[in-house]
Amino acid sequence: MRLLQLLFMMIALVTAVATAHAEGHTRSAHHTDAHVETPLDALVDANAAARQRPTRAGFREARHIYIYQPGAIYELYANPNYVSTILLEPGETISSIAAGDTSRWMVTEAESETDTDGRSIVLVKPQSSNLRTNIVIITDRRTYLVEVISQAGSAYMAQAAWSYPQTENTIATNPLFAELNFDYRVWTTRGARPVWSPVRVFDDARRTWVEFASNVAGSDLPPLFVITADGAELVNYRVQNSTSGPRYMIDRIFDVAELRLGARAQTIVRIERNRRPPVGRSIGQGPRS
Repeated sequence: MRLLQLLFMMIALVTAVATAHAEGHTRSAHHTDAHVETPLDALVDANAAARQRPTRAGFREARHIYIYQPGAIYELYANPNYVSTILLEPGETISSIAAGDTSRWMVTEAESETDTDGRSIVLVKPQSSNLRTNIVIITDRRTYLVEVISQAGSAYMAQAAWSYPQTENTIATNPLFAELNFDYRVWTTRGARPVWSPVRVFDDARRTWVEFASNVAGSDLPPLFVITADGAELVNYRVQNSTSGPRYMIDRIFDVAELRLGARAQTIVRIERNRRPPVGRSIGQGPRS
């Protein structure tokens, strides 16, 4: 009787071990069948997350302005019938340019005209449609990762440029900018003061910033004209979004300028600069009213 009980116990033990082994093998098989992310999967996901594409809100005329972020990939749509341009920050010097496909893409460097600083431009033109490659631009300030796409038809990006929040923030934090000139007079030539009238204007002896209130939408901002002896001259500027509100950054100094909005009965806000900047004025002080 005791021998029979021992036999039953041995059979039960062998059965339990076999069952546990089978279950472990099944779990291992399930784990093997599950998808394991490969390095290639990680690369595809990372590039997709870093890719910045053109948006309607990013355009100023035919220039698309990206917000610069280190490591981001910026798309530029080209066309074999046109030349696209990449515009860098004033004073920024190109150290090196490399393209993935140099046989079917023309990538050359040029210099633009400005009143104060040289401004580097990269010219991009594909030889045919349905091409895709990348361009790496290394400068004395940063590295740009640009993905260029060639397509048929007549659509193309005429120009891509950037705004630089990190550089712009140094205006408020860097002691080198402590001697900014805020001595500007802002006034309306006729009628009530519009909501888009600047709240502050200042310069650093090379560039001028015109700041607007935080409740002013970018689509409501008027064009800026510099007044010279020859008349009113429409100037180029970049629209920046700061914590205090949108602002224009103009790559020059002017004595008189006007913001104009409207066709027939124009609303005009005049901006006048004191030719002799005050000494020791801190960055927190605003313009004279």
